[in-house]
Amino acid sequence: MAPCAALFALLLLLLLAADARALDVPASYRYRIHHQVFGDIGEHRMTVRREAGAVVVEHTAELAVEILGLRAFHRRTRFREVWEGDRLVAFDGVVEDNGERFPVTARAEGGSLIVEGRAGRTLAPPGTAPSEPSLERAIRRDRFFDGKTGELLDAKVTAAGREPLEVAGAVVDTARYEVAGDLDQHVWFDATGAWVQWRLWRQGAAITLTRQ
Repeated sequence: MAPCAALFALLLLLLLAADARALDVPASYRYRIHHQVFGDIGEHRMTVRREAGAVVVEHTAELAVEILGLRAFHRRTRFREVWEGDRLVAFDGVVEDNGERFPVTARAEGGSLIVEGRAGRTLAPPGTAPSEPSLERAIRRDRFFDGKTGELLDAKVTAAGREPLEVAGAVVDTARYEVAGDLDQHVWFDATGAWVQWRLWRQGAAITLTRQ
């Protein structure tokens, strides 16, 4: 093997090994959902694993808001993402709000991502990602789709530097991203590329999901 080819092969192996370490799979995470007004309202879980050369990320969540002892809102969600490198190749999800189901699917076809949901069938750019965070690789883009309706969303993502967060009694060094535009949220990722904290705003109130 020529010296350049051998060097390239070595670098490729090192990159693959580093990626495997960084992803830290299989892994399972649990997050507390806290509403600025209503307090703790539910739980979100995420698992990450490799499957036939791809990375599969699955989310389940359930939350409920009670006012004066009466349930005002109840949501269940389930998402499954399949990533090949930095590209989403498949997505299957359903959001259930107060018993009403909102399914969304996405499939990579050629140079596009076909997204289908309540918003209709859309031919999206290949780099489009779900609006809910999963891996750090998925946030470095400017086009997303809503996990409830399938609507395409434009956003500006800004890397906001490193920030230490206290998680389960330990301090974790995180990379923070601020997302503005059709999405209004901040997301923090650890060294493995999995999100540690997610803060979004709804009707002027902050909702924060923090790893437990």
